[in-house]
Amino acid sequence: MADNPQKKPESGGAAGGAGSSAKLQAMAVDEIFLQEQFEESGLRYNAVFIIIAIVLHAILFAITFPEIKYKPPEVTSTRKVMVVRKYVPPPPKQKPKKKIQKKFTKKVAVPDPTPDEPEPIIEPEPEPEPEPIPEDVDVVLGTPEPPPVSGPLMPGIGGVTEPELIPETKVKPEYPELARKARIQGKVILQAVIRKDGTVGDIKVLKEPAADLGFAEAAIAAVKQWRYRPAMQNGRPVDVYFTVVVNFTIE
Repeated sequence: MADNPQKKPESGGAAGGAGSSAKLQAMAVDEIFLQEQFEESGLRYNAVFIIIAIVLHAILFAITFPEIKYKPPEVTSTRKVMVVRKYVPPPPKQKPKKKIQKKFTKKVAVPDPTPDEPEPIIEPEPEPEPEPIPEDVDVVLGTPEPPPVSGPLMPGIGGVTEPELIPETKVKPEYPELARKARIQGKVILQAVIRKDGTVGDIKVLKEPAADLGFAEAAIAAVKQWRYRPAMQNGRPVDVYFTVVVNFTIE
């Protein structure tokens, strides 16, 4: 703060004017000084308040407060609910069963009042006489013959024997020309019906080496000329199914 010495007035009005201006200057200097002191003290107070606020915030972050869970209030409905159930009649009352006790009786042998007398002989009743056989009925003695067979049978079933090929009638099949040129050989398997007179009936092709080369046709043409001793059942010739194999080999 600068020293401003005040001069004493020398005389009259001039002295009064100089004194008032000096007072104004002194008041201005004091006001500036007070303002500087207030600003310095304000800065100090602000620094203290900032430090206190930081410490309080650190304490608040360090402290863990209990978690408060919000539970919504339960809403109770005042609406009335009517439950309709199907009427089920009660089961009928069962009458108690009466227990019936069976009385077991023991048979007691009755003594013979006349043990010395012989027992009477009881003759069996005569069998009824059989009815007379009419004259127009044929009487068959022994085991009757089975009914005639309507279709071909299988050898080995029901006492049916296998037919036997007569070697003199076995005709060799002609080798198909296309198969010979292609050097293809193999066997043809046929299922034939051997009739009761030994001839060959219907034929079915089961297997052949190659299709459309003439193996099946050549085999069927040859087997149709073969003759067999027929299969027998109970001493009678019968028609049977028989498997025939025809081999084609290039010589």
